[in-house]
Amino acid sequence: MMLGSRNHAKEMMQRGASRKGAPPSPSIDGQGRRWNKTSFSSVPRTLPDSLDHAGHSLVWDPELEAHIEGNLATEVSMIVLDTLFVVEQVVSSTEHSQTLLASVLRVMLHALNTTQSTQFLQHLFALQRSLVSKYPNLLFDEATEHCAALCKSLLKHCSSSISGVRSQASASLYLLMRQNYEIGNNFARVKMQVTMSLSSLVAEISNNFKFNEEHLRKSLKTILTYAEQDNELSDSFNSFPEQVQDLVFNLHMILSDTVKMKEYLDDPEMHMDLMYRIAKGYQTSPDLRLTWLENMANKHKEQGHHAEAGMCLVHSAALVSEYLHMLEDRRYMPNGAVTYSKLTPNALDESAVSDDIVSPDEEGICNGKNFTENGLIEFLEHAAEEFTQAGMYEAVNEVYKPVIKIVEANRDFKKLAEIHKKLFKAFEKIESLQGKRVFGTYFRVGFYGRRFDDLDGEEFVYKEPMLTKLPEIACRLESFYGNKYGQDNLIIIKDSKQVE
Repeated sequence: MMLGSRNHAKEMMQRGASRKGAPPSPSIDGQGRRWNKTSFSSVPRTLPDSLDHAGHSLVWDPELEAHIEGNLATEVSMIVLDTLFVVEQVVSSTEHSQTLLASVLRVMLHALNTTQSTQFLQHLFALQRSLVSKYPNLLFDEATEHCAALCKSLLKHCSSSISGVRSQASASLYLLMRQNYEIGNNFARVKMQVTMSLSSLVAEISNNFKFNEEHLRKSLKTILTYAEQDNELSDSFNSFPEQVQDLVFNLHMILSDTVKMKEYLDDPEMHMDLMYRIAKGYQTSPDLRLTWLENMANKHKEQGHHAEAGMCLVHSAALVSEYLHMLEDRRYMPNGAVTYSKLTPNALDESAVSDDIVSPDEEGICNGKNFTENGLIEFLEHAAEEFTQAGMYEAVNEVYKPVIKIVEANRDFKKLAEIHKKLFKAFEKIESLQGKRVFGTYFRVGFYGRRFDDLDGEEFVYKEPMLTKLPEIACRLESFYGNKYGQDNLIIIKDSKQVE
């Protein structure tokens, strides 16, 4: 064991400061200061040390300390990367350790989702490309969630403000498409996963999470250039560059939603209405619609709208049931979306009756973990949790009916016991709260005037918390739109008469 004193640590920092060739710290005025504040002197502070027997005072430099910590973090990450490379080398020389590769990929995905230095990311992207090239079955055979996670991580880095990171991420994403295409003259799986991942990123935009769509557009242009200059695949059947061009076009369409999402970021009702319209636009694409239904459920849950979150999850379950019913008709499985019509007649919107509906047999369609029995059960159980929090205990009973049939067919009696315990509690609540439950309050809100643009003449139903009075919602809307358009340009009409 080594014991280091404070003096020893400062000696190490002083030695690091005396190294030649150290990069200068960025500053605005060129005087070596990190920021220009009156409370922060440009002269480094001197820390007295009574243990310094030589009588010298050591200088504490916060910029140098941050520089040392950054280098240390990069070095630790590089050691982890070296270890992953060693594991991959061992696996390649044996036939009995292939399962370790999934763990290697998970560690790499974790590293991609954390803040790393550009130097480390360069090596990480190189190892990731090598791993996917040598073992494509890691992504394209079974572990679809790995493919989805990798696509989402690469898209995040494609929107980086650092050009070097963007170029590396673009190269990795392009080679992922190319690898998938070479397997069967199609990269439907990667195409779908990339589209779904971008939809998820757009839906996650908030004051806490933002990504630069302009930088992402530059990365997409780079990917398109790669495809156009790839001579090996340019003359192939079902031209690869054309497929890449179609994907890039779809991604640009999704990015156009980003501008609208940012516009309504401070207006939760309009923000949710926009998400609903986007989800409605993907009625013929089950994977993308399911992605947006999940996004809506998460957003409702964040805002404490548990009943609405539960309904989004019921729609998700109806969509999954519809496609599972098309794939294989099992007696214990729900008969499509019509099973949930008692919960909400809107569940019939998920019925696959249109000629434009894609077949689940197509490659890359409905092959995620959500389009399985377990995925369906998970949606329904989460819906039951949301309805319980919303006090809608009758809905809990309806949600668990299809789940019980599946669990009974699987003879999972432990799961059955858990479900019946939850139903017992729900029925007790119904009995004990008879005549005492109070739900939300609803108001009709209309927008009239050219300043509202597309909202002019539109009317909406606003759901507010229980016992909300008219003056409360009127005050909230007046404050919000008054700040947006100016108090002098806003008139609040509080009666229900028709507006001329």
